[in-house]
Amino acid sequence: MQFKLHHTILLACLVIASITVSAQQSNSRGNNGKSGDTALNRALGIKKDTTMAHRLLLVPFEPKMLMSEIGKDINAKTHQSYNAITDELREELDMAMYSSLRRSCVTVDLLDGRQHSDSMLAYIYGSTSYSYDMVPGTAPDQGSKDKNKTGRYINNGQLEVPVDYSQRFMNINILNPNLLKELGSRYNTDTYVFINELDIKNVDNNATNLSDETYRRQVIVHYSIVDNTGHFVSKGIATTYFPYSENDPKEIGAKYFTVIGRIILKNYVQGLVSDAKVKEQKKK
Repeated sequence: MQFKLHHTILLACLVIASITVSAQQSNSRGNNGKSGDTALNRALGIKKDTTMAHRLLLVPFEPKMLMSEIGKDINAKTHQSYNAITDELREELDMAMYSSLRRSCVTVDLLDGRQHSDSMLAYIYGSTSYSYDMVPGTAPDQGSKDKNKTGRYINNGQLEVPVDYSQRFMNINILNPNLLKELGSRYNTDTYVFINELDIKNVDNNATNLSDETYRRQVIVHYSIVDNTGHFVSKGIATTYFPYSENDPKEIGAKYFTVIGRIILKNYVQGLVSDAKVKEQKKK
């Protein structure tokens, strides 16, 4: 059993590396076909010509959860309204996520074709809330002056509230205790990929090997992946960059949102491996 677990983890590490390389090299979504005998399937012990055992439901972000600093630039290029820009960026991210996930997982997409359901999305959004949580694996910035549980301190007799320098992300909270069970029953899924927020920012370029004209935009996707028991398999942020000159949502989606999708897929695999190790430790 221990050998099998180590073998699984080794193969998973190999597929994670493969996903990373593909994300760095790919400039398109690739095909949308469901993958069969993939390295990921083999890493997780799935037989040939089958997809990964878990079935995923992809939930796109609410339109209000777009934080973009490039709306004017997109409008200048496409002449789209703010709402139309929001809808297209949402659809492009969803398409990129769907194409990336379904390479190795059976994935149901609530914005795709016959599964498209605005009423179900409204129900999901109404059954959840958000919290601004610390990114897993990060620690509070040492420069923060937060010295007590209240987050406030006294300085020269004055009550002050310190700036929180921690790296945080928008996490999902399941308010409706029946939500996951209902979704699982309706879509025959056991894992739920919530895209909580999309941020697109203009940023300074501090990398010495890149010119200011090449990389000036940062994409940050906040996500949570929850199984049918409410356990978070993976959560946090996925980040990439794209040129300042790129203002076509379709090009942004095809070239850069795809990178995000593969990063999240890699993080999901890492979460599965971590959970498997914990389960194995409990058996000892």
